[in-house]
Amino acid sequence: MKGKGLPLRRLIVFAMMIIMIFSTTGCDETTIPPQLQDDERVVESKQPSAITVWCFEQQYVDYAKKFEIEHPGVKVNVKRFSYEDHVDAYLDALEQGDAPDVMEVGHEFLGEFTGIQGLMDLNAAPFLASTLKPDISPDLWDTGLSFDNKRLIALPITTSPLVTFYRKDIMERYGFPSDPEELAIYMEDPNRWLAMAEKLKEHGIYLIQWDREPMQWFESMFPLLNSKLQFNRNNAMIAQGLLLSQRVNVQGLDANVGLWTDAGNEALRSGKLAMVYLGSWGELQLEEWVPHMKGLWRATRLPMKLYGYSTGASLIMSEQAQNKELAWSFMKSVFFGVTDDATVAAYMPSRKVLLDKARRSEFLGGQQSDRLYMELASKMKEFRPTPLDKLAVEWYRSTRQKGIENNSLPGVILNQIEKLIEQQLQQERRVLLRYSRATFRTLDLMS
Repeated sequence: MKGKGLPLRRLIVFAMMIIMIFSTTGCDETTIPPQLQDDERVVESKQPSAITVWCFEQQYVDYAKKFEIEHPGVKVNVKRFSYEDHVDAYLDALEQGDAPDVMEVGHEFLGEFTGIQGLMDLNAAPFLASTLKPDISPDLWDTGLSFDNKRLIALPITTSPLVTFYRKDIMERYGFPSDPEELAIYMEDPNRWLAMAEKLKEHGIYLIQWDREPMQWFESMFPLLNSKLQFNRNNAMIAQGLLLSQRVNVQGLDANVGLWTDAGNEALRSGKLAMVYLGSWGELQLEEWVPHMKGLWRATRLPMKLYGYSTGASLIMSEQAQNKELAWSFMKSVFFGVTDDATVAAYMPSRKVLLDKARRSEFLGGQQSDRLYMELASKMKEFRPTPLDKLAVEWYRSTRQKGIENNSLPGVILNQIEKLIEQQLQQERRVLLRYSRATFRTLDLMS
């Protein structure tokens, strides 16, 4: 079996997908749910006035307090996980029958949930989430669909474009454009960006953390796998990004330091890093890291006139939810209520509310950064993770990095990655595509 050696988590999730296949096929008759007994109806009518929400972002505490004020007598219990740990915790709870009512999921992990059982279809009654669809961009809406496209298992809450944050004072000191739009135009030419990186390196200043980052800008516009679970990044644009990363590697233009480390924080504080590339949330993160640098930083679009997708967050509801209608009310409250600074809401009217505030970021020297984030979000394209992304990404990243360091031809590297992923995911792809076809067939029989 090609999946031999997978971590226990991957095997369990894959087993859940297989269970779903056999639960949707094997007979031509519609399953009729058993009738509730009188005592069961009594229990069902006494819905609890409390729900439990699991999340990784701190602001859900505030969302819970707001919801409790609007719904007297209701209690929202919030439990927070780290971004790195939240998915495993959720999947464990779903498997063990101990899941909360509502769970916040990071976009890159949605594929872990799109092919499994245990989640409510938010398009079904009584939720009818499709009424919200006109106020969400089509690409973002599609990220919440199940793998077979027949259920909405996740309600998009936020999204985020990739943004270039840079030190205005350093640009001015070394003779480069410092105005956000002027700098963006200057960096459209990769040779100018490289020349800028070379000049600043002479002074111990870097425009990039890692050699792989330029390639990642191009990757941010393409899903790793397409809807047929085939490798989707073997194209001319990705090859261009790979060449740029190779030049960074050969010329030693990367700082080789991670932002989320003490060394990375020191690189920011000392001015060793003059640019970082983060989602719109990076504005608040930078302010937390280097509050004393208020006014020195600015934001603009990515180099090479790229419009990349960073990440986002969605809410899912467990079938184990004790009060599904109350849980749905909370999810809608969050959906409608996101108007936080430096945050791009999934709900389009919320974006207008934020723009109408005309906020000027003190940290970014009075720049109207929210306007930039909304503009970039309107030009980027969100894409859907698949159930196999988590498996494929490790092979992809390791082979990509070897290709960068060995300075191999981009076409050779990408063909090698495509062949590897095709071989390694052959069995898993067959099972999932069978699941998708089986679901379509079963739904046709039931209609």
